[in-house]
Amino acid sequence: MALAAVLNVFVPQLEEVAARDSSPVVPSHAPSIVAVDEMDEAFGNGGSKSFVVIAMERDGGLVPADRRYAGRLARVLAEDEENVSFVQDVRKHPELLDPLTSEDGEARYLLVGTTGQTGAPSSIRQVTAVRDVVDDLAPEGLVTEVTGPTATITDLATETEHSVVRITIVSVGLIALLLWLIYRSFAVTALVLTVVGLGLGLARAVTAWCGLAGVFTVSTFSGSFLTAVVLGAGTDYAIFLVSRYHELRRAGVEPRVAAATAGTRISSVIVGSALTVILACGCMLLAELGFFTTTGPAIAVSVAINLAVALTLTPALLALAGSRGWCEPRPERSRSFWPRLAGAVALHPARMLLVALVPLVALAALAPLIDVSYDTRDSQPAETESNRGYALIDRHFPVNEILPDYVLIQADHDLRNARDLALLERAASAVAQEDGVVLVRSITRPLGEPITQASVARQAGIVGVRLDRASDRVGEGEQGAEQLADGAGQLGDGADRLRDGTGRLADGAQRAVGGADRLVSGTTELEQGVRRLLAGADDAVSGTGRLATGMRELARGLDTGADQVQLAVDGLGLAYDALRTRSLTCNLDPACRQAREGIRQIWVAERDRLLPGLRQAARAADQLADGTVALQDGLRQLRDGLRLAREGADRLADGQQVFADRLGGLADGADLLAEGADQLADGADQLHGGTEEVAASLPELRQGLSRAATYLRRTGAVAKDPGIGGFYLPPAALQDQRFEAAVGLFLSEDGRTARFAVLGGTDAFDHEASARTVEIRETIEQAFRDTRLDDADVSMTGMAATNADLATYSRSDMRVVATAALIAVFLVLLVLLRSLVAAAVLMATVVLSYASAMGLSVLVWQLLLGHDIDWTVAAVSFTILVAVGADYNLLLTKRMHEEAPDGSAEGIARATAATGSVITSAGVIFAASMFALMAGSVTTMTQVGFTIGAGLLLDTFVVRSLLVPAVATLLGPRLWWPGGRSETA
Repeated sequence: MALAAVLNVFVPQLEEVAARDSSPVVPSHAPSIVAVDEMDEAFGNGGSKSFVVIAMERDGGLVPADRRYAGRLARVLAEDEENVSFVQDVRKHPELLDPLTSEDGEARYLLVGTTGQTGAPSSIRQVTAVRDVVDDLAPEGLVTEVTGPTATITDLATETEHSVVRITIVSVGLIALLLWLIYRSFAVTALVLTVVGLGLGLARAVTAWCGLAGVFTVSTFSGSFLTAVVLGAGTDYAIFLVSRYHELRRAGVEPRVAAATAGTRISSVIVGSALTVILACGCMLLAELGFFTTTGPAIAVSVAINLAVALTLTPALLALAGSRGWCEPRPERSRSFWPRLAGAVALHPARMLLVALVPLVALAALAPLIDVSYDTRDSQPAETESNRGYALIDRHFPVNEILPDYVLIQADHDLRNARDLALLERAASAVAQEDGVVLVRSITRPLGEPITQASVARQAGIVGVRLDRASDRVGEGEQGAEQLADGAGQLGDGADRLRDGTGRLADGAQRAVGGADRLVSGTTELEQGVRRLLAGADDAVSGTGRLATGMRELARGLDTGADQVQLAVDGLGLAYDALRTRSLTCNLDPACRQAREGIRQIWVAERDRLLPGLRQAARAADQLADGTVALQDGLRQLRDGLRLAREGADRLADGQQVFADRLGGLADGADLLAEGADQLADGADQLHGGTEEVAASLPELRQGLSRAATYLRRTGAVAKDPGIGGFYLPPAALQDQRFEAAVGLFLSEDGRTARFAVLGGTDAFDHEASARTVEIRETIEQAFRDTRLDDADVSMTGMAATNADLATYSRSDMRVVATAALIAVFLVLLVLLRSLVAAAVLMATVVLSYASAMGLSVLVWQLLLGHDIDWTVAAVSFTILVAVGADYNLLLTKRMHEEAPDGSAEGIARATAATGSVITSAGVIFAASMFALMAGSVTTMTQVGFTIGAGLLLDTFVVRSLLVPAVATLLGPRLWWPGGRSETA
């Protein structure tokens, strides 16, 4: 009593000690928690362990004052370095305003990082500090709620802590009422409540000291379950002593001797009973989840304290009270219920065994139907602030807007290149096609939709349009080419006539004197013809220059188009190869096979027809450009020759008289002129043939360009999806001002880490969302297989990923804790009973009792009320029910050992009758203390309280009263094998 007083004065209260702890609910080495740290290192400031969301809403639309409030809030919170590590400041990044504001303009939210890990008491304190600032600064009319997973855990812990007082009051009231109904004595009721109250006070103080000294960790949940278990177990130990004391007093034993004898005879049972609970709860230290590691040791220490109180204080108080005539037993009724029931079991053990097994097995058969819930949001009242915040966000934003799944992709190189960006888009596209995924945001799709400008299909369509325009321009040049060919033909005709004329001139040189006047006239016509020919030659030179330039530009455009199409061909080849060789399900899915065949046809057509055609067209355009240049050079030479011819014609006209005088030398000049005319005619013929070939090839070139443009446009129309048509985003695009916010959100500063924000279409807290995180990670890893990102580390975080880790750890902890608890309790029973068979039988009965209790819980909560069973229920109920059930069976079996060491049915019946009222009273009171947990506002405690309370009632009225006595009667002396006959204590 002195120790209890001192500790409660000098040691802080349990809740205060729990608030100083920083242990998370999920281990810090869990994949989702590790991913949070890595994501904060890559995209945050490296100091955030958890995040909360500040949601704001104003009916009718946000006003300028609300925007100023958001800026001021960011500034004030950023100054609170003790509690806040990061604030999404819209003042520094105004481009975030639109994404953070609802389309109706009535709501907005901000993200705030805190240094405590989700679920840790330090995190709870930090969330409270943020809420205080948010409430103090909020303008009038603006609704503000702090929500998010971390706030949800905070509200759960707060509700749990607030429920402790209510649970304690209800427990004490129920225990007092039951004690009065059982003993009809204020003295007994006061004595038991005094012992239990002192034990609870001392247990809380010692547990708080252990947490303060670092012996083990305590949490907010420690106080709730500690209170319920201590009140139930402490009352049981007191009832065991009081009942044996009353039995001795009825036999006439003096009060002090009766108190001492009761303490001596029942001490081994109480020690064994307490040990089962202590060891079973201590096994929770083997778990990894903080809920178990903070709750189990606290209960174990508290039960140990109450064991010491029961063995010392209770006998002393009984002796003092008995010497004053208090706490005396009521006269025993001659024909009570328990002797009759014990006699029926002794007469019909097999029938009673069947009566007991039928309901137990029937209920146990429902246990495998359990659906486990990890929804901490649903386990607390709807009016908590975090739940109000979720409702606010849901009214104005898409589903799971603040509860996305984050995918972290960490590579060993910079991802800011076209190939890796295309692979990231391939992975994002694959995730977007998963069932249940509504939206994927990434560097390649910042707003949830692919960047259409980066689609190779779109780019192919653009190239097709440009080729179509080039075709039109070539078509426009066809008429000029035809005119050039006609002019070249006319030039050839003139040259031929010139050659004929000069020939005749040579032949008729001797007759030239007589035709001098005609020669002058012909020479004048020749001069005019040469001038016209020279003008046509100038036009031809200019036209061929423009044609050569156009051909060069066309060749470059064709080369660029071919390079773009090459990217599409490579992307389609990768997609087709992945579906053909790496997808195990595509061959089984007709739709997938048809899609794969369509991709193959597009890929083969582009690879074997379009791409070679574009390359050949580019080379032909280059060659045509080269030929046109040569043609232009020839035309220049022809023009120069014509200029000389014009000068000669001028001189010929001017020297007409000289010519007449020197007619003798005309024959030689005529020969030379004939030779030059021949060369001119040959050149004109070649020019005519070249221009006709150019004119003839232009329609064919135009037709080919038109076909290529049509094919590319059709390819772009069919392959609009980047997953089909490929993806090409040049690194330079990341420098675009429009990408600035997206780069900071989805690519780390060093470019080695990328992240996706995946929004699911189902509740982020439910099973489907948790299961989807595994599928998303596998989908991304499959998309990266045999690529540059094959070795990239893919991890996930977010509420769904954390719940997936929670499910994994809870199942693992359940196996470890259950195995260790069974072994520990079995060893205690084995040592106390010294019988392998008895210990095994009792273990089998308590396990069956637990399974029946879980089945009953499934029936009531899941099948009738429509609520899944919280993940904590199975492990906590198993530990308590196995330990306490073993207590009651131990008390009964020890009495059987006293009354029937030979295994006789009569002795077993006497033991059953003698302990019936005691165990029933203890079981009902313990069950009442557990049912008191249902007075709390948290579904977790409600379900745990119901399951353990129902299990204790089943154990009390079915297992202990029917099943164990019937099995013991059927086994007879074999029950004590291999131990020998014991002496009656």
